[in-house]
Amino acid sequence: MHESPGRHPGKHHDPVGAALSIAWALGHAIVIALLGVTVHDQVHPDHPGAERAATAAPDRESPA
Repeated sequence: MHESPGRHPGKHHDPVGAALSIAWALGHAIVIALLGVTVHDQVHPDHPGAERAATAAPDRESPA
């Protein structure tokens, strides 16, 4: 069998690179989860801000 050019038999895997890859993936998963929670909180019908915005009168400039 032909080995890939980057991997030679007996060559050790880089543990620092693996740890950084795991940290990178975990960080992205956390950010995506937090963004999902934020979006869900903003558009959820029980959110008090959404109801206030829907029933509030539009902003008007005060007469001078």
